[in-house]
Amino acid sequence: MQEQEIQELLEKYRKGQASPKEAERLESWYLQWHNEPVDISPSEIEAARNEVWNAVDPSRKKNSRLGLRVTAAAAALLLLSAGFYFYHRVKTPVITPVLVKTGIPLDFKPGRNVATLTLSDGKIVGLGNSAIGPIGDQGAIAVEKQKDGFITYHDRSREKNDRVEAVNNTLTTPRGGEYHLKLSDGTEVWLNAASSITFPVKFNGAGERVVAVKGEAYFEVAHRDGQTFKVITGNQQITVLGTHFNVKAYDDDQAIKTTLLSGSVDIKDLGTGQTILLKPRQQARFAKTGHSITIKAVNPDDAVSWKNGYFVFDDQGIRSVMAILSRWYDVDISYQGNITQERFGGTFSRSANLSEILKNLELLGDVQFNTLPRKIVVTKKN
Repeated sequence: MQEQEIQELLEKYRKGQASPKEAERLESWYLQWHNEPVDISPSEIEAARNEVWNAVDPSRKKNSRLGLRVTAAAAALLLLSAGFYFYHRVKTPVITPVLVKTGIPLDFKPGRNVATLTLSDGKIVGLGNSAIGPIGDQGAIAVEKQKDGFITYHDRSREKNDRVEAVNNTLTTPRGGEYHLKLSDGTEVWLNAASSITFPVKFNGAGERVVAVKGEAYFEVAHRDGQTFKVITGNQQITVLGTHFNVKAYDDDQAIKTTLLSGSVDIKDLGTGQTILLKPRQQARFAKTGHSITIKAVNPDDAVSWKNGYFVFDDQGIRSVMAILSRWYDVDISYQGNITQERFGGTFSRSANLSEILKNLELLGDVQFNTLPRKIVVTKKN
């Protein structure tokens, strides 16, 4: 890009007026200069750094979009919060951008307990604050947020068998969020990032209890004599009595994975009617294309590592790894060039900042990461 266009785009970005396409052009320009040699003395770097920070509007310093200032002779450009600025030095009438690290790296914080609860009347309640107590009433069911942060449903009907109007609630976690709730039957559910569960506020009747899940969830199902518990995920149905299991069913996954920790479950293809029985320490993989169900022996602790505060990558491609990190750190991922086909493995803390994990992945394989505002660009090492 020409110098004039760069300055105009940076100014628009600073004001928050850049379109997605213009932002992409800036990011491509940044990557173009990422590997260029730097020939600037320490004193010049320090002077440029001081000029940049003096130029930034103090009210925007904590914002993810930091201000930019361009001067006619020597311009110090701070490109958002990417942790780099471009130092422009006049050697000729044409100003040439040179990349300099400022020591202020952009990073992405881990997720936290945050979700929204959609009540039967359409009201949406945010669950990200620390306040505890009543959230709302669903007929005879009281919805409350407990001291330890999870949601409970209390049946206040006079008789245990009183019939409560059949209404559903939906708990939804965003990218960078997770949550824990207890259903009215005592079943506990942990939701991973970018997931949702739709469920009745009370399970009526003696036949079955049915919920629907998108994304990933871990269940500890409360046993009820003669009343099965069913989880619907797309075209798959899981049927249990009382058991602990994990189901992973994100839209961008090629298969729905159900991992059993204890008890037994039936996995049914709602399209073909095929049913298989899953035993503890087994995982069923329901292929979304072809509608086939396969079973393999696994370490169930790996499948629920997310619930216990860890990522466990076991011989996974970089795209699979980055999809998981994208959801937890709420960051977009893009790829440039030929991406390594290596497989990655390792255990990482979900409480770590993203930069720590990316640094380890770079040490493990032939991959490198460029950090941009709200995005990680994955490339193969040169």
